[in-house]
Amino acid sequence: MRYSIHVLIAGLIFLMQSRDTLFAENFIHADHPYIQYYGRWDRHDSTCAKYSWPGVYLEAEFTGSRIGIRLDDHTNYFNVYIDGSLFSVFHGTQSGQADYVLAKNLPEGNHTLLLSRRNITFEEPYSFYGLLLDSAASILQPSPKPDRKIEFIGDSFTAAESNETKAQSLPWEERYPVTNIDKGFAPVVARHFHAQYATICRSGAGMFCDWRGDTGATLPKLYKRTLMEKAEPLWNFQQWVPQVAVVSLGLNDFSGLKDSSGVVTEKKSKLFCSAYHDFLNVIRVQYPGVKIVALAPYTAWARKNTKQIVDEENAFGKKDVLYATYDEFPGGYVGNGHPTVETHKKMADQIIAFMESFRIFPADLK
Repeated sequence: MRYSIHVLIAGLIFLMQSRDTLFAENFIHADHPYIQYYGRWDRHDSTCAKYSWPGVYLEAEFTGSRIGIRLDDHTNYFNVYIDGSLFSVFHGTQSGQADYVLAKNLPEGNHTLLLSRRNITFEEPYSFYGLLLDSAASILQPSPKPDRKIEFIGDSFTAAESNETKAQSLPWEERYPVTNIDKGFAPVVARHFHAQYATICRSGAGMFCDWRGDTGATLPKLYKRTLMEKAEPLWNFQQWVPQVAVVSLGLNDFSGLKDSSGVVTEKKSKLFCSAYHDFLNVIRVQYPGVKIVALAPYTAWARKNTKQIVDEENAFGKKDVLYATYDEFPGGYVGNGHPTVETHKKMADQIIAFMESFRIFPADLK
Protein backbone atom coordinates (compact mmCIF):
# COMPACT_ATOMS: atom_id res chain seq x y z
CA MET A 1 0.00 0.00 0.00
CA ARG A 2 1.09 3.55 -0.65
CA TYR A 3 -0.36 4.93 2.56
CA SER A 4 -0.44 3.54 6.07
CA ILE A 5 -3.93 4.83 6.88
CA HIS A 6 -5.34 2.30 4.39
CA VAL A 7 -4.01 -0.47 6.60
CA LEU A 8 -5.79 1.03 9.60
CA ILE A 9 -9.02 1.39 7.67
CA ALA A 10 -8.77 -2.19 6.46
CA GLY A 11 -8.75 -3.28 10.08
CA LEU A 12 -12.01 -1.44 10.67
CA ILE A 13 -13.89 -2.51 7.57
CA PHE A 14 -16.64 -4.97 8.44
CA LEU A 15 -17.73 -6.96 5.40
CA MET A 16 -20.20 -9.67 4.53
CA GLN A 17 -20.26 -11.18 1.05
CA SER A 18 -23.44 -13.26 1.17
CA ARG A 19 -27.01 -12.68 2.26
CA ASP A 20 -27.75 -13.47 5.90
CA THR A 21 -30.94 -15.52 5.98
CA LEU A 22 -31.60 -14.49 9.60
CA PHE A 23 -32.38 -11.01 8.32
CA ALA A 24 -34.76 -12.10 5.58
CA GLU A 25 -37.93 -11.90 7.67
CA ASN A 26 -37.49 -8.29 8.79
CA PHE A 27 -36.52 -6.04 5.91
CA ILE A 28 -37.11 -2.32 6.46
CA HIS A 29 -37.73 -0.69 3.08
CA ALA A 30 -35.95 2.51 2.11
CA ASP A 31 -39.24 4.43 2.11
CA HIS A 32 -40.01 3.58 5.74
CA PRO A 33 -40.92 6.85 7.51
CA TYR A 34 -38.70 6.03 10.49
CA ILE A 35 -35.50 6.18 8.39
CA GLN A 36 -34.21 9.75 8.49
CA TYR A 37 -32.30 11.07 5.48
CA TYR A 38 -29.91 14.02 5.40
CA GLY A 39 -28.47 15.67 2.31
CA ARG A 40 -29.75 15.14 -1.20
CA TRP A 41 -31.28 11.73 -1.86
CA ASP A 42 -33.44 10.88 -4.86
CA ARG A 43 -36.50 9.22 -3.35
CA HIS A 44 -38.79 9.20 -6.38
CA ASP A 45 -38.54 5.40 -6.53
CA SER A 46 -40.24 3.90 -3.48
CA THR A 47 -38.00 0.81 -3.63
CA CYS A 48 -34.73 2.66 -3.09
CA ALA A 49 -33.07 5.96 -2.23
CA LYS A 50 -30.38 7.03 -4.70
CA TYR A 51 -27.38 9.17 -3.78
CA SER A 52 -24.54 10.89 -5.58
CA TRP A 53 -23.41 13.98 -3.64
CA PRO A 54 -20.70 13.41 -1.01
CA GLY A 55 -21.52 13.57 2.67
CA VAL A 56 -25.07 12.18 2.56
CA TYR A 57 -26.07 10.33 5.70
CA LEU A 58 -29.01 8.57 7.31
CA GLU A 59 -30.15 7.67 10.79
CA ALA A 60 -32.36 4.99 12.28
CA GLU A 61 -33.25 3.73 15.75
CA PHE A 62 -33.83 0.01 16.23
CA THR A 63 -33.96 -2.94 18.58
CA GLY A 64 -32.02 -6.18 18.28
CA SER A 65 -28.43 -7.35 18.42
CA ARG A 66 -27.45 -6.49 14.85
CA ILE A 67 -28.29 -4.45 11.80
CA GLY A 68 -27.63 -4.88 8.10
CA ILE A 69 -28.04 -2.97 4.89
CA ARG A 70 -29.15 -3.69 1.34
CA LEU A 71 -27.59 -1.52 -1.35
CA ASP A 72 -26.07 -1.39 -4.80
CA ASP A 73 -22.66 0.14 -4.18
CA HIS A 74 -19.25 -1.52 -4.11
CA THR A 75 -17.33 1.73 -4.62
CA ASN A 76 -17.92 4.00 -1.65
CA TYR A 77 -16.82 3.89 1.97
CA PHE A 78 -19.13 4.61 4.91
CA ASN A 79 -18.73 5.43 8.57
CA VAL A 80 -20.96 3.24 10.72
CA TYR A 81 -21.85 4.83 14.06
CA ILE A 82 -23.72 2.74 16.61
CA ASP A 83 -25.13 4.51 19.66
CA GLY A 84 -23.10 7.62 18.90
CA SER A 85 -19.68 5.96 18.52
CA LEU A 86 -17.77 4.89 15.42
CA PHE A 87 -18.30 1.13 15.09
CA SER A 88 -16.61 0.44 11.76
CA VAL A 89 -15.81 1.64 8.27
CA PHE A 90 -17.97 -0.22 5.76
CA HIS A 91 -17.21 -0.93 2.11
CA GLY A 92 -19.40 -3.09 -0.12
CA THR A 93 -17.75 -5.86 -2.10
CA GLN A 94 -20.43 -7.07 -4.50
CA SER A 95 -21.70 -5.59 -7.73
CA GLY A 96 -25.45 -5.19 -7.97
CA GLN A 97 -27.95 -5.33 -5.13
CA ALA A 98 -26.50 -7.09 -2.08
CA ASP A 99 -27.00 -7.48 1.67
CA TYR A 100 -24.30 -6.75 4.24
CA VAL A 101 -23.99 -6.81 8.02
CA LEU A 102 -23.12 -3.42 9.46
CA ALA A 103 -22.97 -4.36 13.15
CA LYS A 104 -23.60 -7.45 15.23
CA ASN A 105 -23.27 -8.76 18.79
CA LEU A 106 -24.87 -5.60 20.14
CA PRO A 107 -26.21 -5.64 23.71
CA GLU A 108 -29.93 -6.03 24.26
CA GLY A 109 -32.01 -2.89 24.12
CA ASN A 110 -32.54 0.07 21.82
CA HIS A 111 -29.82 1.29 19.47
CA THR A 112 -29.12 4.10 17.00
CA LEU A 113 -27.47 3.85 13.61
CA LEU A 114 -25.87 6.72 11.75
CA LEU A 115 -24.45 5.79 8.35
CA SER A 116 -22.50 8.45 6.46
CA ARG A 117 -20.85 8.37 3.05
CA ARG A 118 -17.18 9.28 3.54
CA ASN A 119 -15.88 9.98 0.03
CA ILE A 120 -16.69 11.54 -3.33
CA THR A 121 -16.82 9.83 -6.74
CA PHE A 122 -17.92 10.87 -10.22
CA GLU A 123 -19.76 7.63 -10.99
CA GLU A 124 -23.39 6.83 -11.68
CA PRO A 125 -25.74 7.21 -8.68
CA TYR A 126 -25.81 4.45 -6.09
CA SER A 127 -28.88 2.89 -4.47
CA PHE A 128 -29.86 2.17 -0.87
CA TYR A 129 -32.75 -0.31 -0.61
CA GLY A 130 -33.24 -0.62 3.12
CA LEU A 131 -32.15 -2.02 6.47
CA LEU A 132 -32.17 -5.57 7.78
CA LEU A 133 -32.99 -6.44 11.38
CA ASP A 134 -33.28 -9.58 13.46
CA SER A 135 -36.62 -11.34 13.00
CA ALA A 136 -37.91 -10.23 16.42
CA ALA A 137 -36.44 -6.72 16.21
CA SER A 138 -38.11 -3.52 15.04
CA ILE A 139 -37.32 -0.05 13.80
CA LEU A 140 -38.30 2.67 16.27
CA GLN A 141 -39.87 6.07 15.90
CA PRO A 142 -36.91 8.44 15.58
CA SER A 143 -35.96 11.33 17.77
CA PRO A 144 -36.72 14.78 16.31
CA LYS A 145 -34.19 16.20 13.89
CA PRO A 146 -32.21 19.28 14.96
CA ASP A 147 -33.93 22.55 14.09
CA ARG A 148 -30.72 24.14 12.83
CA LYS A 149 -29.69 23.49 9.24
CA ILE A 150 -26.52 24.47 7.36
CA GLU A 151 -25.81 23.95 3.69
CA PHE A 152 -22.16 23.88 2.62
CA ILE A 153 -21.42 24.62 -1.04
CA GLY A 154 -17.88 24.02 -2.22
CA ASP A 155 -15.14 21.97 -3.81
CA SER A 156 -12.76 19.18 -2.77
CA PHE A 157 -11.88 21.01 0.47
CA THR A 158 -15.56 20.90 1.47
CA ALA A 159 -15.61 17.21 0.49
CA ALA A 160 -12.52 16.66 2.71
CA GLU A 161 -10.81 14.81 -0.12
CA SER A 162 -7.82 12.67 0.96
CA ASN A 163 -7.78 14.12 4.48
CA GLU A 164 -6.73 10.85 6.15
CA THR A 165 -3.82 9.95 3.89
CA LYS A 166 -0.14 10.47 4.70
CA ALA A 167 0.94 10.50 1.04
CA GLN A 168 1.58 13.75 -0.77
CA SER A 169 0.23 12.37 -4.04
CA LEU A 170 -1.97 9.42 -4.93
CA PRO A 171 -4.19 8.29 -7.83
CA TRP A 172 -7.87 9.21 -7.86
CA GLU A 173 -9.41 5.90 -6.81
CA GLU A 174 -6.86 5.46 -4.03
CA ARG A 175 -8.29 8.60 -2.46
CA TYR A 176 -11.65 6.93 -1.74
CA PRO A 177 -10.70 4.99 1.43
CA VAL A 178 -8.63 7.86 2.86
CA THR A 179 -11.33 10.50 2.49
CA ASN A 180 -13.46 11.02 5.59
CA ILE A 181 -15.86 13.93 5.24
CA ASP A 182 -17.00 13.50 8.85
CA LYS A 183 -13.60 14.92 9.84
CA GLY A 184 -13.82 17.71 7.27
CA PHE A 185 -14.50 21.28 8.28
CA ALA A 186 -18.16 21.25 7.17
CA PRO A 187 -19.48 18.47 9.47
CA VAL A 188 -17.21 19.71 12.29
CA VAL A 189 -18.82 23.16 12.04
CA ALA A 190 -22.30 21.65 11.85
CA ARG A 191 -21.74 19.45 14.90
CA HIS A 192 -20.51 22.45 16.87
CA PHE A 193 -23.83 24.19 16.22
CA HIS A 194 -25.85 20.97 16.70
CA ALA A 195 -27.15 21.37 13.16
CA GLN A 196 -28.24 19.17 10.30
CA TYR A 197 -26.11 19.70 7.23
CA ALA A 198 -25.91 19.09 3.50
CA THR A 199 -22.64 19.17 1.56
CA ILE A 200 -23.19 20.26 -2.05
CA CYS A 201 -19.62 20.03 -3.27
CA ARG A 202 -17.60 18.62 -6.15
CA SER A 203 -13.86 18.13 -6.42
CA GLY A 204 -12.25 20.43 -8.96
CA ALA A 205 -15.30 22.67 -9.36
CA GLY A 206 -15.42 26.43 -8.99
CA MET A 207 -17.80 29.35 -9.25
CA PHE A 208 -17.00 30.34 -12.85
CA CYS A 209 -14.75 27.47 -13.99
CA ASP A 210 -13.05 24.32 -12.76
CA TRP A 211 -9.33 23.97 -11.97
CA ARG A 212 -8.55 23.50 -15.68
CA GLY A 213 -10.56 26.53 -16.83
CA ASP A 214 -13.57 24.52 -18.04
CA THR A 215 -16.86 26.34 -17.45
CA GLY A 216 -19.08 23.32 -18.08
CA ALA A 217 -19.32 21.78 -14.60
CA THR A 218 -19.27 24.67 -12.14
CA LEU A 219 -21.14 24.48 -8.84
CA PRO A 220 -23.82 26.96 -9.98
CA LYS A 221 -24.55 24.70 -12.96
CA LEU A 222 -24.82 21.62 -10.75
CA TYR A 223 -26.52 23.24 -7.79
CA LYS A 224 -30.14 22.45 -8.65
CA ARG A 225 -29.51 18.74 -9.14
CA THR A 226 -30.72 16.05 -6.78
CA LEU A 227 -27.85 13.83 -7.96
CA MET A 228 -24.48 15.40 -8.69
CA GLU A 229 -23.86 13.62 -11.98
CA LYS A 230 -27.45 13.64 -13.29
CA ALA A 231 -29.31 16.60 -14.81
CA GLU A 232 -32.64 15.12 -13.67
CA PRO A 233 -34.44 15.09 -11.35
CA LEU A 234 -34.11 18.63 -10.07
CA TRP A 235 -33.93 19.12 -6.32
CA ASN A 236 -37.03 20.31 -4.46
CA PHE A 237 -35.59 23.13 -2.39
CA GLN A 238 -38.75 23.52 -0.34
CA GLN A 239 -38.26 20.18 1.37
CA TRP A 240 -35.15 21.28 3.26
CA VAL A 241 -34.52 24.96 3.98
CA PRO A 242 -31.35 25.93 5.86
CA GLN A 243 -30.90 29.03 7.95
CA VAL A 244 -27.31 29.35 6.67
CA ALA A 245 -25.59 28.63 3.36
CA VAL A 246 -21.77 28.58 3.46
CA VAL A 247 -20.24 29.17 0.02
CA SER A 248 -16.59 28.11 -0.15
CA LEU A 249 -15.36 28.52 -3.73
CA GLY A 250 -12.48 30.26 -5.47
CA LEU A 251 -9.47 27.96 -5.24
CA ASN A 252 -10.27 26.16 -8.48
CA ASP A 253 -11.32 29.38 -10.20
CA PHE A 254 -7.90 30.81 -9.42
CA SER A 255 -6.20 27.72 -10.90
CA GLY A 256 -8.38 27.79 -14.00
CA LEU A 257 -8.20 31.54 -14.66
CA LYS A 258 -4.54 32.35 -13.96
CA ASP A 259 -2.07 32.71 -16.80
CA SER A 260 1.33 31.05 -17.14
CA SER A 261 2.83 33.59 -14.74
CA GLY A 262 0.22 32.83 -12.07
CA VAL A 263 -1.75 36.06 -12.53
CA VAL A 264 -5.50 36.42 -13.07
CA THR A 265 -6.31 39.42 -15.24
CA GLU A 266 -8.86 42.01 -14.15
CA LYS A 267 -11.13 40.94 -17.00
CA LYS A 268 -11.14 37.31 -15.84
CA SER A 269 -11.57 38.33 -12.23
CA LYS A 270 -14.75 40.16 -13.21
CA LEU A 271 -16.09 36.94 -14.72
CA PHE A 272 -15.64 35.25 -11.34
CA CYS A 273 -17.26 38.15 -9.49
CA SER A 274 -20.22 38.29 -11.85
CA ALA A 275 -20.81 34.54 -11.51
CA TYR A 276 -20.63 34.88 -7.73
CA HIS A 277 -23.21 37.69 -7.64
CA ASP A 278 -25.53 35.66 -9.86
CA PHE A 279 -25.19 32.60 -7.66
CA LEU A 280 -25.97 34.54 -4.49
CA ASN A 281 -29.27 35.53 -6.09
CA VAL A 282 -29.98 31.89 -6.95
CA ILE A 283 -29.49 30.92 -3.31
CA ARG A 284 -31.77 33.74 -2.16
CA VAL A 285 -34.53 32.64 -4.50
CA GLN A 286 -34.37 29.06 -3.24
CA TYR A 287 -34.05 29.99 0.44
CA PRO A 288 -35.80 33.31 1.21
CA GLY A 289 -34.32 34.87 4.32
CA VAL A 290 -31.21 32.68 4.37
CA LYS A 291 -27.92 34.05 5.70
CA ILE A 292 -25.06 33.45 3.29
CA VAL A 293 -21.47 33.14 4.48
CA ALA A 294 -19.07 33.94 1.64
CA LEU A 295 -16.09 31.92 2.83
CA ALA A 296 -12.84 32.96 1.14
CA PRO A 297 -9.88 30.56 1.06
CA TYR A 298 -6.33 31.60 1.81
CA THR A 299 -5.19 32.85 -1.61
CA ALA A 300 -4.86 36.63 -1.90
CA TRP A 301 -6.81 36.67 -5.17
CA ALA A 302 -9.78 34.77 -3.74
CA ARG A 303 -9.89 36.93 -0.63
CA LYS A 304 -9.69 40.21 -2.54
CA ASN A 305 -12.46 39.28 -4.95
CA THR A 306 -14.73 37.60 -2.40
CA LYS A 307 -14.45 40.63 -0.10
CA GLN A 308 -15.26 42.91 -3.03
CA ILE A 309 -18.33 40.84 -3.85
CA VAL A 310 -19.61 41.00 -0.26
CA ASP A 311 -18.95 44.75 -0.06
CA GLU A 312 -20.86 45.32 -3.29
CA GLU A 313 -23.78 43.20 -2.11
CA ASN A 314 -23.90 45.08 1.20
CA ALA A 315 -23.69 48.43 -0.60
CA PHE A 316 -26.80 47.47 -2.55
CA GLY A 317 -28.61 46.87 0.74
CA LYS A 318 -28.20 43.09 0.74
CA LYS A 319 -26.97 42.58 4.28
CA ASP A 320 -27.64 38.84 4.20
CA VAL A 321 -24.13 38.11 2.85
CA LEU A 322 -21.31 37.87 5.38
CA TYR A 323 -17.58 37.65 4.70
CA ALA A 324 -15.40 35.02 6.37
CA THR A 325 -12.00 33.45 5.72
CA TYR A 326 -9.79 30.54 6.64
CA ASP A 327 -6.00 30.60 6.64
CA GLU A 328 -3.34 28.46 5.05
CA PHE A 329 -1.55 26.16 7.47
CA PRO A 330 1.96 25.32 6.20
CA GLY A 331 2.77 21.63 6.31
CA GLY A 332 -0.86 20.71 6.79
CA TYR A 333 -1.68 19.37 3.32
CA VAL A 334 -1.54 15.90 1.75
CA GLY A 335 -3.07 13.96 -1.14
CA ASN A 336 -2.42 16.42 -3.97
CA GLY A 337 -2.69 19.55 -1.87
CA HIS A 338 -5.66 18.81 0.37
CA PRO A 339 -6.01 19.63 4.07
CA THR A 340 -5.25 16.98 6.66
CA VAL A 341 -7.71 16.12 9.41
CA GLU A 342 -5.77 18.44 11.72
CA THR A 343 -5.92 21.27 9.17
CA HIS A 344 -9.67 20.78 8.73
CA LYS A 345 -10.07 21.19 12.50
CA LYS A 346 -8.12 24.46 12.41
CA MET A 347 -10.22 25.68 9.47
CA ALA A 348 -13.40 24.73 11.32
CA ASP A 349 -12.30 26.64 14.42
CA GLN A 350 -11.85 29.80 12.34
CA ILE A 351 -15.20 29.38 10.57
CA ILE A 352 -16.99 28.73 13.86
CA ALA A 353 -15.52 31.93 15.31
CA PHE A 354 -16.83 33.94 12.35
CA MET A 355 -20.28 32.36 12.52
CA GLU A 356 -20.57 32.90 16.26
CA SER A 357 -19.65 36.56 15.77
CA PHE A 358 -22.38 36.84 13.12
CA ARG A 359 -25.03 35.54 15.59
CA ILE A 360 -26.71 33.70 12.73
CA PHE A 361 -28.96 31.29 14.58
CA PRO A 362 -32.00 32.62 16.45
CA ALA A 363 -31.97 31.87 20.15
CA ASP A 364 -35.04 29.64 19.83
CA LEU A 365 -33.25 27.19 17.53
CA LYS A 366 -31.42 24.31 19.18
